[in-house]
Amino acid sequence: MNGLYKRVSGTFLIKVLGLGIAFIFQIVLSRVLGVEEYGQYTIFITYINVLLIIAVLGMDRNLIKEIAKVSNDKIKSRNLLSFSIKVSVALFFFISIFVYLFKKGLDIPSNMVHLFLFMLLIKVLIAIFDGFLQGVGLVVKVTFLNDLLNNFLKVLFFIILISLNMKGLHVALYSFIGSEIITLLLRMKIVSKLIGRPLNLKDDFSLSEKSKFMKYSITVALIAGIGLLLQNVDKIMIARLLDLSNVGIYKVTQNYVSLISVFVAPFVAFWPIISKLYNENKISEIENEMKKIVKIVIYLVIPMFFIFLFLGENLLLIFGEVYTTKQAQKVLIILAFAFLVDAISGPIGSILTMTNYARYILINNIICLFLNIIFNFIFIKIFGIVGVAIATAISIISNNLISIIEVKLLLGIFSYDYKNLIQIISFSLINYVSSIWLIKIINLNNNYLNIIVFSISLYLINLCIVIFINRKVIIEKFSRKKVI
Repeated sequence: MNGLYKRVSGTFLIKVLGLGIAFIFQIVLSRVLGVEEYGQYTIFITYINVLLIIAVLGMDRNLIKEIAKVSNDKIKSRNLLSFSIKVSVALFFFISIFVYLFKKGLDIPSNMVHLFLFMLLIKVLIAIFDGFLQGVGLVVKVTFLNDLLNNFLKVLFFIILISLNMKGLHVALYSFIGSEIITLLLRMKIVSKLIGRPLNLKDDFSLSEKSKFMKYSITVALIAGIGLLLQNVDKIMIARLLDLSNVGIYKVTQNYVSLISVFVAPFVAFWPIISKLYNENKISEIENEMKKIVKIVIYLVIPMFFIFLFLGENLLLIFGEVYTTKQAQKVLIILAFAFLVDAISGPIGSILTMTNYARYILINNIICLFLNIIFNFIFIKIFGIVGVAIATAISIISNNLISIIEVKLLLGIFSYDYKNLIQIISFSLINYVSSIWLIKIINLNNNYLNIIVFSISLYLINLCIVIFINRKVIIEKFSRKKVI
């Protein structure tokens, strides 16, 4: 398990750097494109992500699970990858026909359809390769390519294109394409080395093996598809029932809330471990690791929620004054709370997915999707984008609570006890009091400095508390090192 936490820490560092670059890129985009074009770009990427699920059909997630089982068998690994690529590319061509027929309904301009489809094809191939690479345990490399290098290249291409006097939405789209192509080629090179020869599309899969693989992949695809709709139905409904400017404002709040995921995403390294431990019937080990993960995440995410709570207006101002509405501030707090609950629930959904209980996640997602849509229709008319945030928060929290109950009933795994509750309540109170104190004493003339000093101070306070709580363990570890 030490290897797991090394991969998690490596993934975390890359995530932080990559997310920082991505965040800066979003700030630049929102200011250069303006609120309406930024909203249009958001919807463009949203549609690509939705159609990506159909093209990949869950094979990316299933590859993580299956490759982890046969990682030492190059022939089986190669067969799984080749078959997945062939099926996903075939599905892409069917989707292309659909897009050309219904481009008006999707609000895709005629002169951008070719760009849209090219971007989709690149993302399809990347998703399949990433599933393979994560399955063999190269989570850190995948994170580096996805979050750090990809975002860095986007910024680089964007700067180059702007310097060439290009303007508008095309600049953002060309930056996206350039960065994704380079990282795709790097993935192909890594995969070729792993399978021992250049990649080809031949496979020796039997019909029964293909059927079994696709059956589970389709279940995972439905889970991922509905999960993705849960993540994006809010923006789609804002675009349909309000306007693109509100999409842009809502997206800015999501940019901040996504920062919470930086503390959770690295634990994707735990996915292949879950599959392996489950196949070895080591359920108690899964529970032990889950408890550790939940404890770590609680320490990391609670301070961030209070940063959003107390510095909402200051944070939104970074993107421009047009984004600092009262509604935007409320949306930020509501979504931050929902994502806080999601984070401290731990990788609960991945446990069901990686232990042959994926159908339960599918049922959960369907229920919560309907809840989201119904509440969206009700609240958007009354509260605007705040209503959308409320509907989204209800669906996210409900989904996590249902999953926690299912994992307990199906696997006997429950990662929470009275100590966790005391930890959450006490940490929340400490952070609330600390935030009130910090907001009073930190009064600098620069908005950026206010945010930086407040955030660093709050995390330093939390670090001191964590060190104090775990002082016995820390002293023991230092004592052992000295003895050695």
